[in-house]
Amino acid sequence: MLEVISKERNLKQNKIEEMKSISSIEEAYTRLVEYSIDGYSSISKEDKSFFLKCFGIFDKGENDFMLRVRIPAGRLSAYQALAVGEIAREYGEDYIDLTTRMQLELRNLKIQDLPTVLMKLEDVGITTYQTGVDNFRGIVTDMLDGVAKDGEIECFPYVQAFQEVFLKKEEWIGTLPRKFNTAILGCRENRANIFGHDCAFALAQKEGIQGFNVYLGGRVGVQAQSANVFVKNKDEAVLFFHSLIKVFKRYGFRDNRNKNRLHFFIEAVGLSAVLDAVFTEAKYDFESAGTTLVAYENTLQDHRSIQLNDGSFACKLQVLTGIFTGSAMIEAANSALREGNGELRIGFDQNLYVLGVPKENVNDLLATELFTHYGSDSIFHRGLIACAGTEQCSFGVIPNKPDAMAMADALAHRFP
Repeated sequence: MLEVISKERNLKQNKIEEMKSISSIEEAYTRLVEYSIDGYSSISKEDKSFFLKCFGIFDKGENDFMLRVRIPAGRLSAYQALAVGEIAREYGEDYIDLTTRMQLELRNLKIQDLPTVLMKLEDVGITTYQTGVDNFRGIVTDMLDGVAKDGEIECFPYVQAFQEVFLKKEEWIGTLPRKFNTAILGCRENRANIFGHDCAFALAQKEGIQGFNVYLGGRVGVQAQSANVFVKNKDEAVLFFHSLIKVFKRYGFRDNRNKNRLHFFIEAVGLSAVLDAVFTEAKYDFESAGTTLVAYENTLQDHRSIQLNDGSFACKLQVLTGIFTGSAMIEAANSALREGNGELRIGFDQNLYVLGVPKENVNDLLATELFTHYGSDSIFHRGLIACAGTEQCSFGVIPNKPDAMAMADALAHRFP
């Protein structure tokens, strides 16, 4: 049945699928140098519409580009943060957006500078590959993964293993039917919006063994449903993930782009048919689900400083709706080198965390100009998130970020 429905839905393919057959996606990356020399007007329509987006390069019109940057699990070293801040300040009008996928976006870039910007990012171990259109977006986890007091399984090794499957692999660049969002969470509080992804691995326990229950088919406004699958280690998780994306790539719908996500594929063919195909692809019988341990709350959003498992603290910059600057990123990086352990984290809450701050330094750090500017005691500012809105996103229908901040400010004033 899965093959029959897939064939029926793919008889007529959408324009993007037709566009994919025009040329190699990797060739678009090499054309960037030519475009940077020949100018904005030389960029082909196909590259603007699809191919360059596979590398996170989004045309906003009139030689104005947004660059989506992959930050695995939101982890930034201070030296990477310094590089990002300097790039934003020199090439992007000092603007940075922190996103709910624990990534960052640079804006106001020019085509003549893009090859240099990409090279500078790669030089510090940061890539923009596969951050847009029909690709695997940044994998979301707990922003305090591996250091949280309530963390039970460190998920960063899983994130790295998932990325190893697809990142910079030509067979996977831009070849999915639609974008694919993944999350994995190894703590009991929901610090990853864990049930809102195409594929999610949520902390679980079965017969005394801790692992992850799998949830599938989440998207905006829709929670993922249980796949009744338990994976007890990294090898099983990677095997399930790899098998699932092979099935989605092979049978997923390529007709109506509004309904080409995994959610609609499951809705059309049935979850059992999808799982049968995954099990067959994997040549492995995964165990049935255990008990999910993840709750829905996130109590840490109420704190500016959070004690970590080694006794040090994470200090939070409250970056309302993710609007940040290169200059502030440089200051945060220097704070991480001076007061912390040299590591920063971007959270799914669009905030930035400086890690490894000794207890005796916390109050002094929170009193600095940077942390005072990006700080608020109001419950209406804590955890405030918002997508880009009409000013920055072609899919936006309202301004959104200024609306969200105006609402939070008004509520904070009315209910102090």
